Amino acid sequence: MSPFKSEDLTELVAQEGDEFVVVRSPDSAEHRPDYRELGRFPTRAKAEEFLASTDFA
Repeated sequence: MSPFKSEDLTELVAQEGDEFVVVRSPDSAEHRPDYRELGRFPTRAKAEEFLASTDFA
């Protein structure tokens, strides 16, 4: 059974100062996120483009 309303927090883009940081929590983290930085980008659009072009499977 899964929650009625849930949000996938596996991958996030967070702003730190003037950079946008892409972080990902591996599947092995299970119930608690264990975020690891994947990259820093000058714009949110570039960070989201990176996530869209990367296959984590």
